[in-house]
Amino acid sequence: MDIVKIIDQHSFALRQAIEQASLEQRKSLVKAVFAFYEKLPNFQSAIEQNYQIKIDKKQLFQDVDQENLIDYQKRIRQSNACVDEYADDYEELAAIEVISLDAFFLMVSNQNKSQHLVALFNAMIEVLDYYENFSENSIYWNGVLAKEILLQEQIIKQIATHIIFDESIYRVHYQTIEFPDLD
Repeated sequence: MDIVKIIDQHSFALRQAIEQASLEQRKSLVKAVFAFYEKLPNFQSAIEQNYQIKIDKKQLFQDVDQENLIDYQKRIRQSNACVDEYADDYEELAAIEVISLDAFFLMVSNQNKSQHLVALFNAMIEVLDYYENFSENSIYWNGVLAKEILLQEQIIKQIATHIIFDESIYRVHYQTIEFPDLD
């Protein structure tokens, strides 16, 4: 079976499970996956520089829980509206920066709809695939990618049990993994 088919099947199962997840489960997963994204090179600085948002993780998690996300969304829209791709001083962002910005936008989006959380999980696979393809240690990153898919499959199964996920699952899972700056 080819990797594209495996990823498609995985994404379908993930989408199905997340659609069945409660809002509280979705919020807990958003907070859990934050630990993955904050390990990416320049994650916080990319958000500060491009969205003018300084991340206070405790406040962010509280805002996710209370669905108090309008200010984040407004600041992201304002920042994106100011980007002029045709300006002489425009600098194209690195791939990981783009993924980081998209991921943060998805984290502060309304979790009533499943597509934002599904996209966050799919982007994690995209990040690991990027590292597999562009790092000097593709075998290592292939193994990390395989373990991530297994973790996501475990999460898919656990959603049906209606548990609220521990925020630390991704912090613990990725505690020994460093994401080098490839750009």
